Amino acid sequence: MRRIAGIDFGLARIGIALSDEKKILASPFALIQTEANLQKTAQKIYKALIPHFPLDAIVIGLPLLLNGKDSPLSLKVREFAKILEDLCKTKVVLWDERLTSAEADRVMKEAKLKRKKRAKEIDLIAAILILQSYLNAKAKF
Repeated sequence: MRRIAGIDFGLARIGIALSDEKKILASPFALIQTEANLQKTAQKIYKALIPHFPLDAIVIGLPLLLNGKDSPLSLKVREFAKILEDLCKTKVVLWDERLTSAEADRVMKEAKLKRKKRAKEIDLIAAILILQSYLNAKAKF
């Protein structure tokens, strides 16, 4: 059975989560530092995910504004998604991630993680939350 990857795109770091083979649970996979351009960043992610290919899909969090419109970052995510889809030859799904980083920060505060540790882990936790939200929504169908 194939897995699904979840990505929280950031300008400095990208968090990656992977589903289990039954597509029920999202788990942390990797934290990747972004490169100077989107193509190089996509290549780093591709190389990290190669052992898990073929994937059923790659879910990327889409950071829309609260009113549902595109933000400058969501436009960059759309561009990145296209590059990654072409490179990985895998369907990329854009998933509304509004407030995911805030939720990730809240979860880490509740776990009593210090601010420095939270800053380091937030992208990975956000990737897990994005992917888990997607898996939960798909399970309802």
